[in-house]
Amino acid sequence: MYRVERFCNIEELLEDRDKWNLLAQGIPFRETSWLHAWWKQFADGQEPYVLVARDSQGDVCGLMPFYRKATSPKTLRILGDNNVCGDFVSVLAKPEDAKAIAESMASFLIREANSKSNDWETIEIGGVSEEDVVMKHFASVLRSGGAIVHAQSRMHTWLFQCHDTWEDWLGSLSRRTRRKYSELSKRVGTIDGLEVHVATSHDQVTECLDGLIELHQRRWNTVGEPGTYSDERLRDFVHDVARDMCDRDRLHLLELQLDGKSIGSTLNFMGGNGCMYVYSTGYDIDASKHEPGRVLTALSLKFAHDHRMTGVEFLRGDEPYKQRIGAEPTRLLELRIVAPRLWAKVCHTAWAAQFELKQWARRKAGRDVIEVVEMALTS
Repeated sequence: MYRVERFCNIEELLEDRDKWNLLAQGIPFRETSWLHAWWKQFADGQEPYVLVARDSQGDVCGLMPFYRKATSPKTLRILGDNNVCGDFVSVLAKPEDAKAIAESMASFLIREANSKSNDWETIEIGGVSEEDVVMKHFASVLRSGGAIVHAQSRMHTWLFQCHDTWEDWLGSLSRRTRRKYSELSKRVGTIDGLEVHVATSHDQVTECLDGLIELHQRRWNTVGEPGTYSDERLRDFVHDVARDMCDRDRLHLLELQLDGKSIGSTLNFMGGNGCMYVYSTGYDIDASKHEPGRVLTALSLKFAHDHRMTGVEFLRGDEPYKQRIGAEPTRLLELRIVAPRLWAKVCHTAWAAQFELKQWARRKAGRDVIEVVEMALTS
């Protein structure tokens, strides 16, 4: 039903923003704003390996943007991986076509595993939701074709489902929690000098993001960690994405100021699917008595309700506050798929032995082991 081919000109595909984004189902991390900025900063000369599915008329109806690393084993990875933490990776297609396209793409990969130009030995994909039935099917077809599939989970994404109104959500809380979040949402305007600013222009985006990054880095540096934004390319990447999202009216970037000084900021993306995605935050630990992190969370939740959004996705990471506000967890998967080739399987045997050794060390040290997820690949 679908003809799948490998396409090597990523720039050409990403330039057709409307067609690409139509297949992304409104999820920012699948769209051109995100992936074009990532390729610009992190391509590092990697070889494009984009799977393109076409229908009987030759029209593009599905995409899966891989790149191929010239390593041993030869590995396919997905655009948007590494420390940028892009979640909800999947086959890009309309919902009614996605499962069939995923099957066609998996069959293509099995056929081409030993070819001269499209060969591969392993596929590594992070940021896959356990609830993604399309990716389950993709992995199952690969396994049926002789590939080895390993799925593991280190953390969850957390989705807060909006109520009909902000008042309805407050009414669902205990009296103490209801009073707290009502007060947090009204704190701006009741404390002298406390203001919130929304970035709506490129200059404001740049200034606000610089402040967020500085606060984020300072917090981690105080505990001896380099911090997410220690990589200059990641800082440039976030600036590029935020400016593009601003131009598309899909950015919600807030800065909390006290007497003109930034004490907190949150970078949110507005999904075309009616969900808001909380990507990055920073706050001044010296201003903790004003609870800037909680104020920004309350303002984000209220904004989502006031704008009739379906939910707020707090993305990866198991911070306690996500559970406290009623967000629901979903396991985030990392997939490792090994081609039906002798050398690939030999390499995987060594990888699996090392993985089990690390699991043993975790148990010995009293640490949580990495969850190996079997059921995610059986449906």
